[in-house]
Amino acid sequence: MTTTEPETPSLEKLRGLASAAPPCISIVLPEGQARDARIAFKDALAQVRADLAAGASKHEIASLLDPLELAAVNVIDSSKEPATFIFLRSPDVCESFRTPYLLGQPLAVVGDCFQLRPLLALASKHLEFYMLALKLNDTRIFKCTDQSCEPARFPKNAGTEAAGFVPGASQSSLRAEPVHDRDHPENHLGHFYREVDRDVNALLNDGHAPLVVVGVEHEVALFHRLTTYPACVEPGIRGLPERLGQNEMHRQSLALLRSVTTGAEHHALEKFDKQVGTGHASADIEEIVRAASRGRVEHLFLLENATVPGAVEGADDLLNVAAVQTLRHGGDVQTLPQANMPAGGPVCAIFRYAAEDL
Repeated sequence: MTTTEPETPSLEKLRGLASAAPPCISIVLPEGQARDARIAFKDALAQVRADLAAGASKHEIASLLDPLELAAVNVIDSSKEPATFIFLRSPDVCESFRTPYLLGQPLAVVGDCFQLRPLLALASKHLEFYMLALKLNDTRIFKCTDQSCEPARFPKNAGTEAAGFVPGASQSSLRAEPVHDRDHPENHLGHFYREVDRDVNALLNDGHAPLVVVGVEHEVALFHRLTTYPACVEPGIRGLPERLGQNEMHRQSLALLRSVTTGAEHHALEKFDKQVGTGHASADIEEIVRAASRGRVEHLFLLENATVPGAVEGADDLLNVAAVQTLRHGGDVQTLPQANMPAGGPVCAIFRYAAEDL
């Protein structure tokens, strides 16, 4: 048995939870106050206890629920803000999660697998990215998540003194010497941005973290034309960084990132558009569930907060069944907002191979 502190679940953790042995208890409590969460947990536990009573002894029920009660006391009592509390329990798993996002509807069920869609929604809310605030005499970079924004440092060798570019204090910024060629200032700016781009690539050397560029319109456009960093997010944020301020830059960058797809997610959605109708992709939930159970689903996309009632092996949410089966067989699952979902439905999938290839 493992008990963990609240965290954003990794894909590896989700795969492990998808493979947990039954009975699997899932409790989800989106609540505005800790007092309400304590009451809701007590009611949820009573419901779970009643569901277990039909097929388990008192000793088996106690061994499942006692650690769950202890985890709930620790997680709920330490919370003072609105939050969603998620508790998962099986014979080998005891996990608790807390997030400030109010996710989905209250839930208390016992089944053959965990209800993982709230955790998938939590994973989609968590973002890690960088913000580049462009200014000729003080270009700065920030390391951000959906909850935080902190100044980052350029590499120690950032800047090229021979070219007139020098690092700021503690490598927290880069600046250019005054422009001498007044007839062609864009050449000087382009030279500077190429140096910045080199240092951005050195700092973000895996090329996966999204980069949002903030600055006046023509400077952001110029940087986007010159950059070689593969995860630069279009169209960036327009405005003077010093006027916007760190908090506003962070807020607008989050809004931009939530409105677009980037990286592997973007490529997978492009692949879906090309392959739908060929037998290698589908937006039909029943076809997707069958394919997922056979290990055919490579990428699964779910609409956040959507439900598709149905009965598959006793389950009441076909989207959760598709997600669990996809994760069990090594596929990727992501939750998307309505604006980013292709085909206009609640689910779509890319298959590893077409059904006729079986």
